[in-house]
Amino acid sequence: MKTILVPIDHTAAAEHTLAYANKLAVRGPAEIVLLYCHQLDAAVAEPAAVLLAQEQRLRGLVERLRYQQLTRQNGRRIQYHYRVLAGCLHDHVQAEATACAADLVVMGLAHIDCGQQEAPGNHAAAIIGLVACPVLVVPAGRRSLPNRLVFAADFDALNLHLLPRLSGLASAFPGALDLVQFYPRAARPRRRQLKQALGRAAAQLTWPVITEHLVEDEDPLEAVSDYCARTQAQLLIIAPASPALLLRYFDHCYTQTQAYHTQIPVLVLVLRAAEQPASGTCCAHCQQRQAQEETAARLVAYRAVPWA
Repeated sequence: MKTILVPIDHTAAAEHTLAYANKLAVRGPAEIVLLYCHQLDAAVAEPAAVLLAQEQRLRGLVERLRYQQLTRQNGRRIQYHYRVLAGCLHDHVQAEATACAADLVVMGLAHIDCGQQEAPGNHAAAIIGLVACPVLVVPAGRRSLPNRLVFAADFDALNLHLLPRLSGLASAFPGALDLVQFYPRAARPRRRQLKQALGRAAAQLTWPVITEHLVEDEDPLEAVSDYCARTQAQLLIIAPASPALLLRYFDHCYTQTQAYHTQIPVLVLVLRAAEQPASGTCCAHCQQRQAQEETAARLVAYRAVPWA
């Protein structure tokens, strides 16, 4: 992991998001690109001056957290880049994630965009649908980096092309990894097939300690929250099959009742990555090589940008 993109605002919750990203950057190691989008009033005479003032305010926050949350030696190791743009986050995040070749987007659960407060999770779900890299959604509050991880998915239907990119984040999230496949009672005859799917997924991942679990439950979403609570998981990894399923994870009823899975960071394997290989590639290997070449090219272009 080389680059973390952090969409941020000036709320108190955003400080916790940046503090978490700082810890990840030290462990990576990785550089941080801070993206702040400011909605300008049409009556503003000097928009450039307003954006510059916002950037200075952002730099002040970074310097304060750099040494409050980290040791001086670790704080100095992090390299920050600043992108302060006019408009709304959803108008810029896709282009910015591509330009900096982000390996991970770290954002808050309830981010305010364009001055409008979305229901918790709705905004995060919208941003996840725009970018092409994993997104880590961090709820408000101070947290240490996880050492107990749960990866819940329908592994029988999961596109294995997602997993090498997830393995690229293993150094940032070391610890015991539980692979959990929930299935209804009607799927009991398919237990062997589901177990084999778990094994195929485990073979693609690089965590040193991986445990596979088949759990019978009629409601996987309710079950994953209960499972995370029972095992005291500190990070939940999900690969939702659709935007509607993603929205269910952050549904208002779960945030209102403070369901366990809304109280820990959730790493979402991006929905767009589940698509089949592009028609210009003959196989998964070629697709992976092409993706690596495109990422390297974007990174070269990104490093050539004269950052302020």
